[in-house]
Amino acid sequence: MERSDSGDPRGRERRLPFLRTTPVCQAWVSAAVLAALLVPLLLDHEVGNGHTRYELLTVAVIIAMSVLNVEIGRLLEGGAADGQRPHKALSTWSFACALVLSIGWLVPVVAISYAHARWRGMRVPLWKWVGSAAYIVLAGVAAAAVVQSVLGDQTSIVYGDGLRGLAAVLAGAGTFLAVETLLFHGSAYLNTADDEHWLRQTLARPSFYVTELGVLLVGGLSAAVWTAGAWFLALLLPVFVLAQRAVLHEPLRERADHDDKTGLLRFGSWHRLARVASSRCRQRGEAWSVLFVDLDHFKRFNDTWGHLAGDLALVTVADAIRGEVRKDDLVARFGGEEFCVLLPRADAAEALGIAERIRVAIGAADLPGEQSVTASLGVSSTGPGERSVDVDVALLAADRALYDAKQAGRDRTCARPPAPPVPQQPRAS
Repeated sequence: MERSDSGDPRGRERRLPFLRTTPVCQAWVSAAVLAALLVPLLLDHEVGNGHTRYELLTVAVIIAMSVLNVEIGRLLEGGAADGQRPHKALSTWSFACALVLSIGWLVPVVAISYAHARWRGMRVPLWKWVGSAAYIVLAGVAAAAVVQSVLGDQTSIVYGDGLRGLAAVLAGAGTFLAVETLLFHGSAYLNTADDEHWLRQTLARPSFYVTELGVLLVGGLSAAVWTAGAWFLALLLPVFVLAQRAVLHEPLRERADHDDKTGLLRFGSWHRLARVASSRCRQRGEAWSVLFVDLDHFKRFNDTWGHLAGDLALVTVADAIRGEVRKDDLVARFGGEEFCVLLPRADAAEALGIAERIRVAIGAADLPGEQSVTASLGVSSTGPGERSVDVDVALLAADRALYDAKQAGRDRTCARPPAPPVPQQPRAS
């Protein structure tokens, strides 16, 4: 119980957060931070717009816009501190910096912007925050190099009719997005899954990239306006507000719909989506199924290894379930150590096969303390022609099938067909 190796979450908890990550993740982040400090300085006179007499004013304006974006976000959120949010607004002004300044300014601009955002409520582990800043700096360097190659002998993105400048901004934004995506994927998948499940989920959503590209283009537009007519930048304030609302909407909706601990859907959100998906299957004459998953003797696991280990185990189990379901399946944490899954277009045979794969994956999962848990599963499936069965009826049948699995000895899968509940007869007095 008092071991200090990586298999004991209590031993790991005593170490510095960065040292709890995998060695390859430590190397990845350290290399990125070192490169972010050195590359802009080494290439300062080779990449970017070079130094001008107005650069200090430009730096001050970019930092002021970054501060304004953060403060607008705090107003929209009611001043709440946040531990997990994509840093889209910060990348906006890093990209603008890369477009209008020498790249040597990326380090101080990003450092000040990130320091202010952290001071104003972004409660992310420091090593992740520093790594994120380094990734943004490197993405800015790459974007500036691409913009310079597209512009050629032109020095301004608004030169002439602006067509070449537009192409340069679009190419730079795409490069910025590609580089930061690669770097963040490194952190997400070189580190342990339990420490990066939120980042992995974020990077798996197409909406993240669409929104990120949009706010990068806001930075490009701001740079063009500043270059062509600085006073018109004031007219972009409503755009900044709308962009910030878009940036905040996805994380807030995600927080409302998903369980904070496992990242799975909350049951209320699952139930709403499951009703829609099952109704669509009924209209198309397709089969669908519901699974109920319950971990066996999980209270004993918590009592033995502690609730921190129990929380990590739930995250690992959630990942195991995700790994065995299909892309369109809906997975939720029902509550405690129970999970439910909707399987559109899955008949009884396919549903039983998926359930068995989930059961085996959970039993083989690498849990804290080098322990393991088993799971009991209940399955209920509807046929292609069944139009009278809704999600609640199937869920009740799956719950009863789960009870059958528990009664039969646990660590097994049982199935029951969905059936409308039988009205209880009034008892004789």
